Amino acid sequence: MVAQSSCARFARAFSSVRVRLLLFFALTWLGVASLLVFLLYEGRHEAERKAESDALGASALLVGRLEVTMRRIQGDLEHLAASLPHDALKPGAGARFRQGIVSELAYYSGRFPEILGYRVIDASGNLLYAQDASLSPVSLSDRSYFRVFVESSDRSLFFSEVQLDRLSGRSSLMLALPVRDDAGGLLGVVAAPLDIGNLSQMLETLDIGQNGAVAVRRIDTGGLVLRRPFVPELLNQPALNNPLQMRLAAGERFGANRLRLAIDGVERIYGFRRVGDYPLYVTTGLATADFLAGWHQTFAMAGVAALLLFLSLSLLLIRLLRAEREAELTASRLMESEARYRMLAENSHDVIWTLDIPSRTYTYVSPAIKEMSGYLPEETVGQPLDVRLTPDSAARAARDIDQRLRRIAAGDKAASVVVSELEQVRKDGEVITTEVVSSYLLDADGVAQTILGITRNVSERKAVESALRETNRQLHARIEEIGRLQVALQELAVRDSLTGLYNRRYLDETLEREVSRARREGIPLSLVMLDIDHFKQVNDTYGHQVGDEVLRILASTLSADIRAEDVACRYGGEEFLILLPNMPLETTMLRAQGWRSAVEALSVKHGNFQITFTISLGVAAYPEHGKTPDDLTRCADQALYRAKNEGRNQVSVFFD
Repeated sequence: MVAQSSCARFARAFSSVRVRLLLFFALTWLGVASLLVFLLYEGRHEAERKAESDALGASALLVGRLEVTMRRIQGDLEHLAASLPHDALKPGAGARFRQGIVSELAYYSGRFPEILGYRVIDASGNLLYAQDASLSPVSLSDRSYFRVFVESSDRSLFFSEVQLDRLSGRSSLMLALPVRDDAGGLLGVVAAPLDIGNLSQMLETLDIGQNGAVAVRRIDTGGLVLRRPFVPELLNQPALNNPLQMRLAAGERFGANRLRLAIDGVERIYGFRRVGDYPLYVTTGLATADFLAGWHQTFAMAGVAALLLFLSLSLLLIRLLRAEREAELTASRLMESEARYRMLAENSHDVIWTLDIPSRTYTYVSPAIKEMSGYLPEETVGQPLDVRLTPDSAARAARDIDQRLRRIAAGDKAASVVVSELEQVRKDGEVITTEVVSSYLLDADGVAQTILGITRNVSERKAVESALRETNRQLHARIEEIGRLQVALQELAVRDSLTGLYNRRYLDETLEREVSRARREGIPLSLVMLDIDHFKQVNDTYGHQVGDEVLRILASTLSADIRAEDVACRYGGEEFLILLPNMPLETTMLRAQGWRSAVEALSVKHGNFQITFTISLGVAAYPEHGKTPDDLTRCADQALYRAKNEGRNQVSVFFD
């Protein structure tokens, strides 16, 4: 019995309009709040995923440039070590060989702005030859890059710590290679000091945000080689308990970590990558405060929007609850007596009225009509229904009355009460939106003769609803804008910012794919590597702005004469690489000659000068010269080197 009573009370409570309204608005608010939380959560994770991708991309870009530089310097050191006459390293032989060796060292040094000049050291640690023939003899026997070859006969290429170069007075990282006789005895050392200042310029080109950090470290000791922002006291210091160092020491070549390092206490997402097979690696960190700045702004906007939505829903709920409560009071008092009904009508803020259905004229209007429309009750009583309505609302009201009368006549009791929105014209000409609750009153014969109505001005509520819709529209527009920006950033990630050509990262992916396709389908594939002759002289003479303009003009010239399937890429510095799918070697040579001729005819205006420049090109083809991406790139690089060595402004094809 008690259970049945409880169920009955629950059913009556749930059937209450007020309870249903409260439940509806609570569920609506929870749904919107859940959606906002989900979108913000996904937005934060997307920002973190993008930051990790950008950090890895930045580290890959820097590693690519460093690896190319290291590889070319190693190649020159190996060439010098192999070609250097052993007699030139003997005591007293300097005068005989100096001119030729110094010229060769100057030639190789001129190819690399990254180094401070090649040096040759004898077996006693004395400097024998350098590109500057006027340098005084100096002993380098105490340097680590010399001692390591004296103490060990199985060491090859060696990277020293960062130190002050005694010849140039600049900070450098020395790359050294031993020269040994047939028995393995040490005859001397060839070395190339890598200019730390030049490497710093590479770091400055990376976009890592206001609080980002990028560093180059050694894998074997963890010693710091270079960092942006620079902290002098950390130079050559090992990275103690650094998770990135531990992962690289364990054999990983690249990856990402979220860390707060003790150097500055800034939390960042770091991307790390080893520089080829060399004992160096690069870390690139994007600060959480930087890559979440946009998300924090979105979070603030979402909070404001959620607050406005909550306030709007609360105001609407209060008004609906108030309307429901007042309607209940009105209905109960109408059932009591005419006198009490009139008292209620005359004190109600809503306009209560009755309409004679046959004549469609008002028979009673409460005093609230004055506040709502500016008309007095006596100015409205006796007037037709459509006299205060806009033409569209008047037509809809007439159609609705006719339809309701037909349904009531057919026995549809649900048709006797209707809620509608109508636009009315105030006395001062202002158009307001009203909510009208109409009840059709039946006579003893069941015929509808009178409409009892309650009219309320809901213009303010409509304005709030409109503002809420606009807020939601702006929120969705913001989300769509974020999506478009993400697509644009993905495109920027594979483009070189200066020339607009594809970058090294995109080329590596495309070259791997095209080599696989050429192997699978048995089609040719060619690779052209080119760079600008004497580009360092252009930069030194006219400045880097003119140099950048030369790079842009060259990129534009190449882009204007390639097929849709060709891939033009800025490989690094003034080097460019063009991938030509399904093109045989003979056709590629003609294309390369065409590019060489077109560039030779170009000029860059700088003040009163017309600057002209030329390019050298190296060509390699699949499968003639190589069957892997690394082989093709190496062959094209060697062909380019031969074109440079044989006089520049020419095309050279690789041959063994």
